Amino acid sequence: MMILERSMELPELEDLVKGRKVFIWTCNTCARLCNGMGGEDSAQRLAVRLREDGVEVTGVGSTSASCINSKLSSKKSSEIDDCDVVISLTCDTGAICARQVFCKEIIEPFRTLGAGFLDEDGRPHLKDGTSISTSSTSYI
Repeated sequence: MMILERSMELPELEDLVKGRKVFIWTCNTCARLCNGMGGEDSAQRLAVRLREDGVEVTGVGSTSASCINSKLSSKKSSEIDDCDVVISLTCDTGAICARQVFCKEIIEPFRTLGAGFLDEDGRPHLKDGTSISTSSTSYI
């Protein structure tokens, strides 16, 4: 699985999308499993937070693997068509696929650290065994 960490704080993300229509896209595999950074629940919480702060969120979408273009293609919707920008709560490969399939500007608030694994307690580690801090979790 891919190990991720947050690369920007919520105020910075909000500044990037202020005055724009936003769609939130996420992966329910690596991004969800890596400290709950992605996944449907995290994306829905981020949508609520952005809406509370005055950002127009056209919708939230997800798939089991955002690194497979056909899975993204099957999820295309008018909510994506109507947005100006997509926030991609995925690894860098999922964001590349979202850019190709959705043909929209993609904002990547996560940094992909590389391949890794979850230990018995669900903590992420890079494949060399380096533990990733749980402070780099979801926005909400």
